[in-house]
Amino acid sequence: MRIKCEGVRITGSGAALPKKNVSNFELWPESENWVSSKLGIFERRFVQSPETLTSLCVSAAIDALQDAGVSPSDLDCIIVATSTPDLTNPSMASVIHGELNASAKCAAFDIQGVCAGFVYALGLLTSLISSKSGKYFLLIGADQFSEITDFSKRDCVFFGDAAAALVFEATENNSYLAVELSAAGGASAFRTPKNTNRFLMNSREVSNFANKALPDSVKSVCKFAGVEVNDISYFFTHQPSKPVLDNLEEVLQLTSGKLQRNLALRGNTAAATIPLLFHESSLRTKIKDEELICFSGIGAGWVWGSAIMRWENR
Repeated sequence: MRIKCEGVRITGSGAALPKKNVSNFELWPESENWVSSKLGIFERRFVQSPETLTSLCVSAAIDALQDAGVSPSDLDCIIVATSTPDLTNPSMASVIHGELNASAKCAAFDIQGVCAGFVYALGLLTSLISSKSGKYFLLIGADQFSEITDFSKRDCVFFGDAAAALVFEATENNSYLAVELSAAGGASAFRTPKNTNRFLMNSREVSNFANKALPDSVKSVCKFAGVEVNDISYFFTHQPSKPVLDNLEEVLQLTSGKLQRNLALRGNTAAATIPLLFHESSLRTKIKDEELICFSGIGAGWVWGSAIMRWENR
């Protein structure tokens, strides 16, 4: 699926991290050096009571709205990308809507695309802006994989918890957002059975699929947008592991500094990864008008996608 809208900009960003910092040694002492050298992960954060994923989302949302200079009452839609909500129902977005005291005209809903959730949210955003359904949109990516991790298994080292938010504004200028979303159904490589509520992962299969799908997706969305990969100034992508990021950098022949990383201190924060990476890069005020940036991610299922944004400053 390909979607494109004209006139869009990011006006604010915010993030919230749990206080509890967890080292590789605490999780799996025997693999401490392997995890840091091979996977590129040194530590991550885990939600711990009285924190909740919802409280992190609200904090990130407030920061993003303040950064944008936008009131909750101005919002037209709140979208939360998560696969590990605090409640089965109602949606995280509806709870956050109430916490922010947003207006009744503001829609609120969740989407579930695992680690590709935020890219899928960008696809929805693109369609909403194209249909002129509103002006201000709050997109939140949030996950707490510590809730679905079996800490007796070696793959407990991959994930961290976080929430991050971006405020998007529909404009009348020549900026754009072009999104391509893809899927290839299947649950063999990564799944969380309901009876155990603990994820099962074939890490080799995940890595192999990501190594092909991510660069192919970026190339494809560039073709859709009518640009070249080397035209893009910055890449904000899913952070599955250092080898996957190194492969993406190599296949796309990216010069140093283009591919942003926060894996070392955050781990893979699933749906929170892309907005968190964007926020922590501190690049929003440095990107120039008409520069191109790219978002890309892949999640279990398989679902994946990429987006190209032609930048517009406030």
